[in-house]
Amino acid sequence: MVPVPRWWLNRSRAERFDISLRWPLYALCCAEFFLALLITFGTRDFRPAAVVVFLLIALAHTVVNLLVLRAGIAQYLGGTRVSNRLVATAVALTVAGVPAAALAFPSFRWTGEDSGIRDLTIVLLVGALLFALTPMLRPSALLALILLGAVVNGALSVRVGPALVNAYSLGCIVFACRITVWTLSLGWEIDRSRALTAQLAIAEERLRFGRDLHDTLGRNLSLVAVQSELAAALANRGDPKAAEQMLDVRRIAHDSLREMRAVVGGYRATDLTTELAGAQSVLRSAGVNCRVIGDGSALLPATQAALGWVVREGTTNVIRHTNATTCKIELDHSPAGTVLRMDNDGVSSSTSNGGGMGITGLRERLAELGGTLTVDNPPGRFVLVARLPVVA
Repeated sequence: MVPVPRWWLNRSRAERFDISLRWPLYALCCAEFFLALLITFGTRDFRPAAVVVFLLIALAHTVVNLLVLRAGIAQYLGGTRVSNRLVATAVALTVAGVPAAALAFPSFRWTGEDSGIRDLTIVLLVGALLFALTPMLRPSALLALILLGAVVNGALSVRVGPALVNAYSLGCIVFACRITVWTLSLGWEIDRSRALTAQLAIAEERLRFGRDLHDTLGRNLSLVAVQSELAAALANRGDPKAAEQMLDVRRIAHDSLREMRAVVGGYRATDLTTELAGAQSVLRSAGVNCRVIGDGSALLPATQAALGWVVREGTTNVIRHTNATTCKIELDHSPAGTVLRMDNDGVSSSTSNGGGMGITGLRERLAELGGTLTVDNPPGRFVLVARLPVVA
């Protein structure tokens, strides 16, 4: 098995998707110079000095087209506009490449049916330019340029068939480039939507938590304020009922504290079955294929609470610190105790050492019950294993 490079594992899914679509376009753009070399060495009759000039122009044309393509993709994704000077340079090199080819190859004929070298060089130069301009031009403009090139080629060669074939081939390449860039923009839009959904979920949870605290403590705190003012007024008059009012304030404060603990405890309480179902749902919504093996409903509450914290923290680590695509959660019972194993295929530099504060907190929590927590890093994987003995 070939190991996955670390630089690839450390990138997010959106960045991997971007690289998978963007770099093949760059490679296809760079193929222009190699095709120019094939044309040169595939033609026996050429002028050496003029061929060197033609190849230098083809090399410069390839580099400039690559820069135009890169800037065009950035513009399509919402970046700055492509420099007009850069586009003008690409057009000028395209125009200069045609007479350079005419000087380099004696078989180059401006008109007539016997000039295949002319069709190859013109289609190569013009096609490479249109390919680089694809992300920044409208589809109608691209189609008009392709049809114009077919008409000019047909007029020069007096052969409509080959001109239409060249136009069709170039149109397919340009269409594929346009679809690829559009797919790339959809990938980044989906990634932004996923991040926005997570932020909205956090904001909604904060609002719900604040609403529960307000409903629970708002009335009691208002009552504490009123009772305190009344006790202060009675104390100023020397009324012995002030002490009774302060005792009521203390009782209300204790009730408020108990209710607040109940509210917070409801958010902090962990149930293993609920946590497993929640982890599976959250991971799947984040694009991670999650499989749960085992059932923890028969475990004691203390064991379920401890392992529930492991599942919660492990799920958070998978989403925040890895680029996993699959995650497997296994729960195994035996007379010696319970073992929970979380295994995912995404590892980044931030999780490779397994020494985060969340892991440390889990170790301390499990140690109170006599359990252990281990972290393992096989090649390309991250494994979290929690072991708990039978809790009395």
